Amino acid sequence: MKHYYMDIQGWFNFEEPYRDAVREAKDGSVFVELGCWKGRSSCFLAVEVVNSQKDIKLNFVDHWKGSDEELHKSDPEKATIFSIFTNNLSRAGVAHSIFRTDTVSAAELFQDNSVDFIWVDAGHEYSEVKADIEAWWPKLRLNGVMGGDDLPMDGVKQAVTEKFPYYEAGSKNGWQWWRVRKRS
Repeated sequence: MKHYYMDIQGWFNFEEPYRDAVREAKDGSVFVELGCWKGRSSCFLAVEVVNSQKDIKLNFVDHWKGSDEELHKSDPEKATIFSIFTNNLSRAGVAHSIFRTDTVSAAELFQDNSVDFIWVDAGHEYSEVKADIEAWWPKLRLNGVMGGDDLPMDGVKQAVTEKFPYYEAGSKNGWQWWRVRKRS
């Protein structure tokens, strides 16, 4: 299937962490993306899963209300963001679950040690990122990967550095991301 994520308004401009996660995944793997907006990154991930022909269970979590960031507040489509997301994702034709709630509450719906890949990209304030990391880290399986983007943002960088003094960082198209593998 051809990628169509570039046709979707959003801020996803890097592929490596998602491609790596799908390449490393086994059938039955569980992926969770926190923060979806209109689905640009979600659709990239979904197409990667379709093209891999692997049985990966995709889960998308967002409240679809936006944030206090100016780009969210001023989006003329803000009132219909959730339907825009679901329409965009449906084009991939991949099985998935959607959790329309805040990210910390959604973590309670997953068993500890049950998720193979978690992408943290919901709120960008320190308290939001810290809460997401704390809520979702126990859900990650041994050797699973947690990552996120927007690393240059002060709140993101502070929360990631506090929890993970050593993490992998990467950059593409001016976009910086981070990831860690759960070793114990």
